[in-house]
Amino acid sequence: MNHDALHEEMTLEQALALLGYMAHHSEHHAQELLEASRALPEKAVVYITEAVALLTQSNEKIRAAIKEAEG
Repeated sequence: MNHDALHEEMTLEQALALLGYMAHHSEHHAQELLEASRALPEKAVVYITEAVALLTQSNEKIRAAIKEAEG
């Protein structure tokens, strides 16, 4: 789905598909952040680790919203 589609009326099915994709995509980026943090000083790694934890919590909430919407 492209960004222009976000400005159009979405069906429930399209919205759920987009949310699922976004959660999966975000997980992938979280792993990349952890890998990149290996090159950082230890104190900076703490911030990245905390940020990844927040991304993980966000993804859990997105998946909960999907389950709720699916009934």
